[in-house]
Amino acid sequence: MLEIKPLDLGDVALLDAYADVRIAAQTGKGPGRERIVESLREANPDFSEVVRLVARRDGEGVGITSVGLLGGVNARLAVGPITVHPEHRRQGVGTALLEALLPELRARGRDTFESWGVIKDSAGEHWATARGLHVAASRVIQVLTIAGTAEPVVPAGYRLERWNGATPEHLLVSVAETRQSILDAPATESAVRAPEWTPELVRAEEAEAREAGVEQRVVVAVEETTGRVVALTDVPLHPGDSTHTRWGSTMVTPAHRGHGLGRVVKAHMLHWLRADRPELERVDTGTDAGNSPMIKVNEQLGFVVDREVVVVSRSF
Repeated sequence: MLEIKPLDLGDVALLDAYADVRIAAQTGKGPGRERIVESLREANPDFSEVVRLVARRDGEGVGITSVGLLGGVNARLAVGPITVHPEHRRQGVGTALLEALLPELRARGRDTFESWGVIKDSAGEHWATARGLHVAASRVIQVLTIAGTAEPVVPAGYRLERWNGATPEHLLVSVAETRQSILDAPATESAVRAPEWTPELVRAEEAEAREAGVEQRVVVAVEETTGRVVALTDVPLHPGDSTHTRWGSTMVTPAHRGHGLGRVVKAHMLHWLRADRPELERVDTGTDAGNSPMIKVNEQLGFVVDREVVVVSRSF
């Protein structure tokens, strides 16, 4: 008989069942049991709460959900995967988890659920669309194995600055303006919305990252004549990110595109990470499939395409 329960971090049997499914579903090298359990106790500044359910059959873990609740302009949206143990797929486990999840989300004021990493044209995508979710966006996931990285050449008229944590006060306003240029990214049907970036929001996001133990590394290009930030990239290093991490975001203001600034700030970030985080072996980055300029920048830096994924979405 299938049993679905919220994950109780004090219940060893449920923790073991959750970790069993995560480990069985991993492709390639992934975190071990101890790291998986440890990560469940860590705060995540991206979410106000994470809803986790565990499906068991005869005490054995057969499926899980781990769905984060977004805030701000996305306060009605929940995102995350539904994962079924490979040996228990096509047995109704995923459907049962979805049916158990939606009331939990409604009770928390959510009316839209999305999963952002479903392999394109996979059984997972077909399962999702058969259950009322639609494909809202496509993304290309690229991977870089970090090796020796040369210091980039900065175009004339610009300089690079970098920091770990709080934005320097003299750059705060233009950092917010540069982050606002993310609105120029290719449009999708995903329900997620970019916030209106202000200096106050930048400071609030930094405070949340600090509280969660996230090391927020930022590299910017500054226009010499104005002293304003015109390009920015960031990499958030979470407590468990030792050998593997994920890139954050990269943006260049419209008037300064075409000078290679996106590639320069990302190259400098790689050089910085290589210099004082030598244990870091791999970085993943996801880019909208329609954003060919950024995909090309990543290729120039040595990233290779690992997989194509889709965002599936359902309002309820």
